[in-house]
Amino acid sequence: MEAWPLIVGAVTDALNLDWSELSYKRSSLVIKAAAFIAAVFFTTLVVRWWRSASARKGGRRTSSHYLTSLAIGKSHESGVVFKTVRGFTWCLALVSLCFLGIALADPVVFVTNTTELIESREVVYIKDVSASNGFHLPNSNVTRGELAMETLEKLILKRKDKKDRAAYIVFGTNSEIWSGFTMSFESLMFSVSMSPIALAPSGALKLWPGMFVLKEGQYTVSETGGSTNLHLGLESAIYLFDQKGSSNVTEKMKQNPDAQMRSVVIITDGAAEVDPEPQFKELRKRRITPHLIFVDPDRTIEKLLHGENSIKAQLPDQLLMMVRRYGGQYFFARDQKSVDRISEALDKLQSIKQVKRTDVKEKEVYFIPLAISFLFAVAAIAARVLSLLMWRTV
Repeated sequence: MEAWPLIVGAVTDALNLDWSELSYKRSSLVIKAAAFIAAVFFTTLVVRWWRSASARKGGRRTSSHYLTSLAIGKSHESGVVFKTVRGFTWCLALVSLCFLGIALADPVVFVTNTTELIESREVVYIKDVSASNGFHLPNSNVTRGELAMETLEKLILKRKDKKDRAAYIVFGTNSEIWSGFTMSFESLMFSVSMSPIALAPSGALKLWPGMFVLKEGQYTVSETGGSTNLHLGLESAIYLFDQKGSSNVTEKMKQNPDAQMRSVVIITDGAAEVDPEPQFKELRKRRITPHLIFVDPDRTIEKLLHGENSIKAQLPDQLLMMVRRYGGQYFFARDQKSVDRISEALDKLQSIKQVKRTDVKEKEVYFIPLAISFLFAVAAIAARVLSLLMWRTV
């Protein structure tokens, strides 16, 4: 019973293999085996013919069958069905020997794994994790950071099948690369899920009562990490494109001066500490398209904290205009269609398609003809046993 699963597996492999790639490690043995089988078969025919001819010359009318204990008057000649079964037995045995010869020749199939790698675009996601991400949205207990995280995860999920080369950066007072360029959706999502929602000093709830609503454990405590230095996040993105970007994308952009194949997607509440325009100029030099997902267009908290006419309250509007001025678009996280729209904007970037042929592996397949040979041998033995139980007159 243990042999049956092996035989089924061999037959399944036989149906799935590309037999045009078949080769033999001992190809000469195939010829020798075929010649041997042909010689044995021819010799058998000659011997049978010689014995029959000798019998006719001696005046004996017999086939090669010596029968005893048969009923009187019953024909001693072999019947048509009996001859057919015996002939079929020989055919099965011959086929079994042929497949055995092939198995002895040690056949192999060269399996070539062809990998289609689509480097569609290069995208760096830059997420704000400053302390202001712990502030609640207007008329809601949901924080800016939670909305930013949800929006980013939806966008990455939306682009799962786009096969972008994507990287992930977070910034507060400092900038940190959480994921270099990867085409793995799972790897990128893991990096995003493990990154902080917000960086804030201990006792943030008391420091900003009624505004900061993240509880202990929901944000990462950092006494100096709560500022919003977008320019540092952009500098990290520029570093990734310059040092870790795809050489194929770089080459393609050199060949086509109008090609747009790279983008940064910024997720922030917009209240930057330092003017990021110099970094936007560097992006434009490299033909990197900036897009912005603005988390909270309502700046009531900033006006309460810094005053109606403060720079902090005005910077978000300046950032929106800056993104447009440098060739990108801005979207609002609370807009349910924003994820679809920004994904469509990324789709407008030009893409690269590469086909790479990888490993060529040698797969042993001797067990397939061996299994087939075994099946035909069993069938031949069964047919032979059946013929022994039959009357020759049948």
